[in-house]
Order: sequence, then C-alpha cells, then structure tokens
Amino acid sequence: MARKLALATGLFAFTLTHLVQAGPTRLYGYDAWSLGRAGQQAVFGRSATVLYSNPALLVDVAEQFTAGFILLQPSATVQLMSRPENADIPITFYDSDVGIEGQNLDRPLPTAELPTTRADNHQDAAGGYLGIGLVHSLGIDDFRLGLLLLMPASGLLSVKSWYPDERDQYFGNTVHFTRFAEWSQVFSFSLGLAWQPWRQLSLGAAAEGSLLVAATLDAYVPEATVQDYALANMSMDAKLNLRAVIGIIARPLDWLRLSLVWRDRRFNKVEADAYLKLWNYHEAGDATKPKLVHQRHLLAIDFEPMEINLAAGVELGAFTAEAGVSWNHWSDYLDPHHQRGQEAAVFEPVNPGDQPVDGSRFTFSDTWSLGAAGAFEYLEGFTVTAGVSYRPTPVPAQVGRTSYADNDMLCAALGHRFAFELFARRLVVDVGLELARLLPATVHKDPALIRDEFADRARTLIGSQPMPEATGLQTNNPGFPGYSFSGWLFAAAATVTYLF
Repeated sequence: MARKLALATGLFAFTLTHLVQAGPTRLYGYDAWSLGRAGQQAVFGRSATVLYSNPALLVDVAEQFTAGFILLQPSATVQLMSRPENADIPITFYDSDVGIEGQNLDRPLPTAELPTTRADNHQDAAGGYLGIGLVHSLGIDDFRLGLLLLMPASGLLSVKSWYPDERDQYFGNTVHFTRFAEWSQVFSFSLGLAWQPWRQLSLGAAAEGSLLVAATLDAYVPEATVQDYALANMSMDAKLNLRAVIGIIARPLDWLRLSLVWRDRRFNKVEADAYLKLWNYHEAGDATKPKLVHQRHLLAIDFEPMEINLAAGVELGAFTAEAGVSWNHWSDYLDPHHQRGQEAAVFEPVNPGDQPVDGSRFTFSDTWSLGAAGAFEYLEGFTVTAGVSYRPTPVPAQVGRTSYADNDMLCAALGHRFAFELFARRLVVDVGLELARLLPATVHKDPALIRDEFADRARTLIGSQPMPEATGLQTNNPGFPGYSFSGWLFAAAATVTYLF
C-alpha cells in the first residue's frame, strides 16, 4: 500500500507544474515549417521553433505571432515470440523454499496469476499538439526575444513509466519502445534570446524548464490485514531545473553559414518517499520502539542526452540548403526507473555454475545523427521545403535480461509556405508532412543471460523434496525468448503566422 501511495504522490506532484519539452516534436519538428524540413533548421530558420534547433537564428526571424497544430499518428508494434511451455513459473512456486528465502524481494508470480497477460505492444494512438510562438525585438536593433509553447490537445500531461526486464510482469507485461511511439505528452515551454554583434556572427541562448519533484507520504495503517484503509499526510516540493541550449551562427561569406549548437542533457527527476507506521509493529530488541517503514522511489522521465550539433548551409538566390551532424551522449542514458542499461542487465547468479553477467556489453552507445534540408522560393511568397534525417540507435543488442526496443530511424519530409497580404496584414501559412520509419529488427535472447526466477535448487517447504519443475530456465521476462519490432510515424502540421 505504501508503495502505491508513494508513487501516486510523486506522479501527482509531477503533473502539477510540468514544464518540459514534448517528446516526439523534438525529433520531428515543433511547427509546420520545421516539420516540413524533418526538424532540420540549425542554419536557416523562420519561426520561434529555432529556440530548440539553434536560438542564434532568432535574429533572422521576422517579428511575429504564430499559432498552429501538429498531428502525430504512429503505427508501431513489438511482436513477442511464443514462449516454451517449460519457461512458465508454475503454481507450485508458492510451495518452494526459494520463494521465501533471504532477500528474494523480486520473486515472481506464477505465470497463470500474472495481473496482465503477456502480449504484443501496439502503439497506434494519434496525438496532437497546439502550438504558439512569439518573436519580438523589443525595439532593440539586432536583437530578438522568442517564446514557444506547445500543449497536447488531449490535456496538459500524459506520462508512463515501465520496466525493461522481468519486473514488468507485475505491470504491463510487454516489451516497450525506448525512443519511438511511446512518448510522454506534456506541456512544453521554451524562452530564449539572440543578438547579432556583427554581420558575420550571431549568438543565442534558450532555456527549457524541467522539474525536480520530491514528494513525501506519511501514512499510518491501524490494521495491516485491512489493505484499503489508512491515514496519510503528504508534502511536496518542486524546483525548476533549466536546460540550456546555446547556439552560434557564423557567416564567413555572403553565401555560406556555419552553425554550432550545444544542448544539455535533460530528464525529469521524481523522488517519492513513503513512511509507513503500523499498529503494534515494533523494532526487534528489548526496548519497545515502534518500527517506521521507509520506502524510496526514484524515477527519471523522458531522458534526452546532451547533444552537440555542427552544420553548414549555403544560400544561392532563392535556394537555401543545409546539412549537419549531431553527437548524442546516449551512454549517459537513464531509463524511467533511474537505471542505466548496463545496471539493469546485471543480476546475481542463481544456480551453481552460473557465470556473472558482464554489464558493460549492455551500455548504451553515443551516436552520430545526420540531417539535411533545403528550401526553394519558386515564386514570390511561395516556398517549398524538404528534409531528411538519420538517427542511429544507441541501444546495444538486447540478448540479455533487458528489452529496450529500439533501432535506427529514418525520416523524410515535405513542406510549403504561402506568404500573402490580407486586409493590409502580412500573413504566412505553412503546411508540412513527414514520414518516419523505425527500421525492423528481431531479438533472440541468450538463456544464459536471463535471470532464472525458479532456481534449480528449489525444494518443497514441507518435506524438503526436490522440485523437478524447477529444472532449467523459468522466467516471466516478457522479452524471452525473443521479439521483433518495427514502426512508422506519419506527421502533419499547419501553422498561421502574423508578421508585425
């Protein structure tokens, strides 16, 4: 009970004032202009969305107010392979000594009694975002201030956590995507500024807010056998944690631009503490001292790695093009339960002769992403855009205990801009279409790297008799013996801009 209350408390606090970057839009674009370029606008930009791609570009953006809508439609599936019959945890596990020995706190449930039946993971729910952007000079030459807001159309926030191993048997009991389709939907807020001290140089900085939330639950349970009644007080503290984005634009030649962008890592840290007091429950020893049960839960939601982007672009009349490469520090990855991949993959040997698991082979890798985009104004006020990107996976081969479903991603996009005057007002309409592909992959598990949840040495509680059903590997790990996965994403956006 205390665990449920602590997690609920922490997540409730997390939702109150969550100002963060929306997961899928950072990869595919914050508005129609950036989406129509596959999110590639580190060298040339025309909207407030450059606050993420390169805030130094704000000085090139006309003073404006923007409103728009983004639609995201994923279609991604993890298909689980059929399990061998002897891999199930039998109901006789309750009669074994290994179910109660020592510190076996992550002991399994009999497979037939799992709260959720092991099943494929289908992600096909459409999501939408409402966006608002503002760029203004405040009357200062060679200066811009920008503001960008994104709000999910379904509400302010939708966040879920999951386990990458056999611990997910108690919850979703499936294999989850790491970077694709299973995004949190959250309110996004960015604020930044840019300054152009010389014609050849622009500097910019932006800040994105994330929260460090701490929640404490103090509970008293008057009767341990009554699980649905308790008295509780709660306290919550939240601190704003700013993520910095710094950009530089250099113009060594009239037709050539160079860009350098640094983005700090970001995740939303949730700390939940529960203090549980039970009636007539005391510390061991001669002195009468009530025992206080303390539980602590730590979550890391929506991890994004530190990133350095280097790009170059050319402007030849009505045509502009850019290409860039990004280094992503994925080896610093933390999963939703604040664990690194190599930590989650390791477990204590269970059976005699079992070899310790080398966690280093399951460390996430730093990656190099590639992207390119172009724009051509074929008539005055009419501009067509296109973009492509490639993002390799940082996830190592998932042959062991963990199952982080991920592979390389490809993306292609098209967009169009219409600029016109209406009632003496300058307006711009952008539309963008994008298609992303999570490349197919198949994973086959190595049984030697899977935690045996029903040890071969098991004996019956009564009579200490051998249990032949414990021989071999028994596990509720949803990723065993393997799985295959792939995915598509279709994105569309429309934006209306009023130029001051």
